[in-house]
Amino acid sequence: MKEILLFELRENIRSKWIFLFSGILALGVGIVNYFGDENSTRTIASLTNVILLVVPLFSITFSGLVFLESLPFAELLLSKSVSRTSYFLGKYLGISLSLLIGLAVGIGIPGILSFYSDLRFLLLFCELIGFGGVLIFIFVSLAFLLATFLKRGEWIVSGALFVWLYFFIFFDSIVFVLSLYLGEYPIEVPSIIIILLNPIDLIRILMILQTKTSVLLGFSGAFLLNSLGPYLLVCLCVLFLSGWIALPLWIAYRRFLKRNF
Repeated sequence: MKEILLFELRENIRSKWIFLFSGILALGVGIVNYFGDENSTRTIASLTNVILLVVPLFSITFSGLVFLESLPFAELLLSKSVSRTSYFLGKYLGISLSLLIGLAVGIGIPGILSFYSDLRFLLLFCELIGFGGVLIFIFVSLAFLLATFLKRGEWIVSGALFVWLYFFIFFDSIVFVLSLYLGEYPIEVPSIIIILLNPIDLIRILMILQTKTSVLLGFSGAFLLNSLGPYLLVCLCVLFLSGWIALPLWIAYRRFLKRNF
């Protein structure tokens, strides 16, 4: 597994797409710093939205295509002494770590230069990078899940775009409509469960709670905060984010073990 991981890491960090990923993030940081004000809290909140916008979409699309395109090479390796488990986990960690490096370079270097004079906001910014890393691991897991079900690159791109649009755009609208039309019924528990099934919202909630700008939580975040309180909310967010990494990856792994090359 170590050899697969290192090979994947070397190949991906030299890819033009990782440079594009870092460049888009660096451009986002530059725009936020240029058009923002002197309030570091609002700057952190704006950078959170940049990460929530760019990282999931790029991670799921890039990872799904890389995994699909590497399957002929995987067939060759598996005919040798490489096990399917070693290949799968090495591929997953290699892609995830290369994206994490792209994230750290693209948003970390310009961000540290912006916040180095204030230790509190520097630590908050490092926490934001950590949450971005969690998003990477989640959406690489989802990408592998897509790639084990879909056999063509255009299908993976379409599926990745649909997943991203659902989590980033449509989800809050669906929760709002359900609460609006079913408000007369006791739907608190089902609503909480539905909201916890959106990893992008969970990251947004955790980060916004740190900045204390609750006005940016959105409808679903405000609903969760009012229903659960901050401490239980944080615990549930951590639990469900861990599940978002592990469950899609486990399903993809089981399908990969049964794949007939």
